Amino acid sequence: VMTENCPFCGLTKFKDYCIDWQGNNYSKCIDCNFVFQNVYEVYDYSKNYWGNIIDPDGIKRDLTRERDFKINNWYGGIINFVNAMPGGRILDVGCGLGYLLSAIDKGWEKIGFDVTDDSFDFINERFSGISLFSGPIDTISKKFGGNSFDVIVCYHVIEHLRNPAHFFKILVNLLSTKGVLIIGTPNIKSFCARWFKGNYRLLGNGHICMFSPAHLKKLFEENNMQVTKKEYPFFYTSYFTVKNLLRLINYNKVSPPFYGNAMTFYGLKKI
Repeated sequence: VMTENCPFCGLTKFKDYCIDWQGNNYSKCIDCNFVFQNVYEVYDYSKNYWGNIIDPDGIKRDLTRERDFKINNWYGGIINFVNAMPGGRILDVGCGLGYLLSAIDKGWEKIGFDVTDDSFDFINERFSGISLFSGPIDTISKKFGGNSFDVIVCYHVIEHLRNPAHFFKILVNLLSTKGVLIIGTPNIKSFCARWFKGNYRLLGNGHICMFSPAHLKKLFEENNMQVTKKEYPFFYTSYFTVKNLLRLINYNKVSPPFYGNAMTFYGLKKI
């Protein structure tokens, strides 16, 4: 599929940005500097996506065995942040294998949503207290209505979407007046993204829209949201190793996990 308009500002003038390590072509909008996959395949988020994969380092992994690793290394401070709140209703958009919600305290009504239900049997067999929904995001709006969630987490989903602004607006409408919206996504302005360019590990199949901190902040502001907290999870994870630091030298190979690769923004509605 060919992208005709910038997914962020809608204009039509681009310049080449890079070809990534999987052969995908990325462009940069001349007007707003947003980076996006200009020619992309419609990605299949089927059962294979949640099972055995080969990661950017060429290592075979079984995602169904990585709950503890993900809890300790992937979500930054989100779990502790939510569990420090008094409780309420939480929505995990793009809930995957349910790991995030499985670590949220029982005082919360936990709703998981994903584009397909391929991971739902896995979740139901292993975790309790999670209600699951699949389909277009409007499924949640029709079921619960607006102002329904005290916390909405959308973690590494928005980069997969062709129309992130429309999707973001739906999430804001679902959020209660004093609710918290938490968005995590790759950071195209990170050190590794700039130094490794096409070898930045978080480019690749399915990653259509690549946000900078400025673009993500603007998305919040355009929806009358105030960014209250920013995280760049790395130093307190098992990714922080001498081996990964040494890999920063060689930009001809896929970049290592490093500080700033991913960013998490927390936002509140302006009252």
